[in-house]
Amino acid sequence: MSRSPGHCMTMGTASTMASMVEALGVGMPQNAAIPAVDSRRNLLARMAGRRIVEMVTEDIRLSRLLTRQAFENAIRVNGAIGGSTNAVVHLLAIAGRIGVDLTLADWDRLGHDVPTIVDLMPSGRFLMEDFYYAGGLPAVIRRLGDAGLIHKDAMTANGRTIWDNNSDAACWNDEVIRPLKKPLAESGGIAVLRGKPRPQWRGLETLGRHARAHDP
Repeated sequence: MSRSPGHCMTMGTASTMASMVEALGVGMPQNAAIPAVDSRRNLLARMAGRRIVEMVTEDIRLSRLLTRQAFENAIRVNGAIGGSTNAVVHLLAIAGRIGVDLTLADWDRLGHDVPTIVDLMPSGRFLMEDFYYAGGLPAVIRRLGDAGLIHKDAMTANGRTIWDNNSDAACWNDEVIRPLKKPLAESGGIAVLRGKPRPQWRGLETLGRHARAHDP
């Protein structure tokens, strides 16, 4: 599974947040999934460095990219890729720092009904390298855009809209990145649960107190 250094090969927190960076528009296209030892990773890093300098001269700041639309796009992308629950914590924190009112209710409203179309461990069968060679996040964004599930005019770091970047993205393997009509799961992998603990949890609390009382 881990045939090279520096690359999370499943849709854990690292791969999820790399995907969120690209979906939010604060990373370059294809940022999410290029394997660490692939020469295209070095090329992308060089392109990103040049673009950062251009953004300074153009006075493009994070506040222009991290808009409400960008966060809504990221939530829906997270549902489509079967992303980690840590994305909820991180995106809420980022939104709070940038001044966007994002809540758990938004995650439930926007992400829960998005089909999971990326067949990737731990939910599915394949690995991040397979995801990249199947088309990566651009292919996912295109499928969501074709279904009207993203804000196409959200601006990204390279100066183009998210749809300009991904409208012609190709999917090279429909097993890895499935069509929306044949998803891995009918709804996204994150659901917001509310309510009080069931009564049987009290037994665990009593057991815990009992164990502490007898701990030498």
